[in-house]
Amino acid sequence: MVNVAGPVMGGAYDTLVNAFGTDVAWVLGHMAILAVITGLISVMRNWPKISQGAQLTRGHALDAVAIVLFTAIQTQYFTTALAWPFSQAVLIAVSSTLSLRWCINVLN
Repeated sequence: MVNVAGPVMGGAYDTLVNAFGTDVAWVLGHMAILAVITGLISVMRNWPKISQGAQLTRGHALDAVAIVLFTAIQTQYFTTALAWPFSQAVLIAVSSTLSLRWCINVLN
């Protein structure tokens, strides 16, 4: 059988293999991938209802994209140039990005 879950899930799949064995991990991994794909399809089909109900605007989307992009840039810099461990780099990047966002929104 083809194992798509291993490369897609990475370390999470290895954890499933260690916990449940290869056969059960294969089933659980592929079920998890199908659940994520099904959830994404459901969100895409119902996006007009979701965005109206949550009152999401283009500004919210741009804000989210900016936060993710700035966090990713900082994380890349921290891990490559400064050689910090990945988890600490992500933690500091997220906290500094959200702090900067708060300063911009509140202090403006």
